[in-house]
Amino acid sequence: MPEATWSAPRGSMATDSKAGAPRLINRSKVKQFALAVAEKRAHRFTRVGEEFLIRCEANAKEFIHQYVNRLPSKGKTIL
Repeated sequence: MPEATWSAPRGSMATDSKAGAPRLINRSKVKQFALAVAEKRAHRFTRVGEEFLIRCEANAKEFIHQYVNRLPSKGKTIL
């Protein structure tokens, strides 16, 4: 069975420069949130690496795939 592909309308989302795939996450907001969470730790983090953002993107896509595939085969709205 082919994997479902999704494409955003033109100009509506940023794309990953390497693969040309649309990004689902707002990278600056993810950085801000991660650093805010890190403030509660004894060791203070000041930067967010590219690998972390890639993992966040991958986790978001995987979550959506798994969630949608678990939904019943009736209805029109993803809840």
